[in-house]
Amino acid sequence: MSDPQEIWSSTLMPYECLKDEVRTRAFEKAIRAVVRPGDVVVEVGAGTGILSFFAAAAGAKKVYAVEIDKDLVAALRASIALNGLEDVVEVIAGNALEVALPMPADVLIAELIDTGLMEELQVPVLRQLRERGVVGPATRLIPEGYVTSIDLVDCDDRFYGFRIALPKHEWPHYQIPSTGFWQTRVTDVSSRVEVSSLHFGRDVLPDAIDTEVTLHVPAGMCANGVRISAVALLCDGQSVGATNALNGDKILPIEPIQGPAEVRAGIGYRHGWGLRSFRFVRR
Repeated sequence: MSDPQEIWSSTLMPYECLKDEVRTRAFEKAIRAVVRPGDVVVEVGAGTGILSFFAAAAGAKKVYAVEIDKDLVAALRASIALNGLEDVVEVIAGNALEVALPMPADVLIAELIDTGLMEELQVPVLRQLRERGVVGPATRLIPEGYVTSIDLVDCDDRFYGFRIALPKHEWPHYQIPSTGFWQTRVTDVSSRVEVSSLHFGRDVLPDAIDTEVTLHVPAGMCANGVRISAVALLCDGQSVGATNALNGDKILPIEPIQGPAEVRAGIGYRHGWGLRSFRFVRR
C-alpha cells in the first residue's frame, strides 16, 4: 500500500497560504504591531515558516516554530539556514499538544483556520495550550479572535450538464473568469447573521456552537443553500475576511425554501470536526 504522502502533498496548502499575498501581508502587519523586541514567540502549525520569520524581523528574541509534518519540518529548517536565522528561529518537530514549549509565551501565532473553525484544529489546540500554561493571561495572540456568520443563498448546482450536491468552497479567485475556474452563480437571498464570535485569549472556547437564528426569504426568491463566511480578528483594529487561502465561503445545500418566508433555524457544529458536523434545522 502506498504511503499517503505519496498520494497527497502535505506541502500544498502551506504553499498556497504563502502565495496568498492578501492573507500573508495582513498577518505580517499584525505581527509587526503585536511582537515587541525581546519577546518569546510560539507559532503552532508553522508550515513554510513565513510568519515565524516575520516575528523574528519584528524583534523577537526567540521564535519556536512548531510543525508536525516531516516534509515541512525539513523544508523549514532549510529555510531558516538560508535566511541566517538559526540563532532566533528554532523548529520544534511534533504535535503542539505534546511537545515542550515555553510557559507562558509572550506571543502565540496560530493560524490553524478554515472557515467557521470547523475543518482545522484552532479551537482544540488553543484550549489545550491554555490548559498547559503556554497561553497565559498576558499572552498576546495572533489572531486574537474569530467571527462566523451565515446567510441564505440561491446557488446554481449545475456543472458541465450535471447537478452536483457537493458542498461548495467558493474561494475568491474561483469567481474570476480569467483564472479558468468554472463560474458558479450565487445569489444573495437573506441578510447575514452572526452565529459565533470568539476572543481566543479571554473567552471560554466551546467544543461546539449551538444557537438559533431567524432569516428572511423575500417574496419571489428561493434559498437552496446556507453560506458560511468568517472574519479573523488579527489584532486590535486589524482583521481579514475571505482571501484566496483563508476564510473562503462555504455553501452547503439545503431543502429549497420559497419566499416569502421567515425561517427560524437551529445552527450547530463542532470545532475541528469538519463540515459534516454542521447542521441547519428549521424550527
